[in-house]
Amino acid sequence: MRAVIMCKAPVAGRVKTRLQPEYTPEAAARLHAAMAETVIRRARHVFGDVVVAADDPTHPFFAALAVAVVPQGEGSLGERMARLLVRLWNAEDGGMVFLGTDSPHMPDNRLQAAVDLAATHDVVFGPVEDGGYDLIALAGPLAGLFADIDWGTPAVLRQSLERAAALSLHVGMLELSFDVDSAADLRRAIEAGWPCPAGLADDSGLTSRR
Repeated sequence: MRAVIMCKAPVAGRVKTRLQPEYTPEAAARLHAAMAETVIRRARHVFGDVVVAADDPTHPFFAALAVAVVPQGEGSLGERMARLLVRLWNAEDGGMVFLGTDSPHMPDNRLQAAVDLAATHDVVFGPVEDGGYDLIALAGPLAGLFADIDWGTPAVLRQSLERAAALSLHVGMLELSFDVDSAADLRRAIEAGWPCPAGLADDSGLTSRR
């Protein structure tokens, strides 16, 4: 199965903005970079083929990654994923999974569970507490699944399930998890096992807020 990781360049003021004002834009960008590196490293461990879909492939952050990097392009998240699905789909890969970079605490077995479920389901969702999902695994090039979704809202998963039902897809669901959006989420991620790089937590002020 091919993994496609949707990743923004770690530009201060443009990533992890909901960590502010607890964290400076620069600290939030460093945390974003660390989270993305963890997600990419884990994906490389689990999947044989990993592609990073970057908002700005020319940013130096992406040059240091030992994976293929492609542009996301313009449009909504759904429009970007639909294009990437069509562009990168290869039946020989046995499916495709899209990941974000907001779940550095995600264990390998959650990824493996998605792979296993995708063998018997058309689509697999990894639901998270904010109403979205931290991964979506597809057994076929089902680009239509990403249409008519209010991206960035608590309705994403519900609408995606409705869309899957309208397309008569067999849906698999993983256990409920959470994304890292706030300082409290960041603490939970570390407590759940994310090895935040040495010095980064102190630098961002996290330790003093525990």
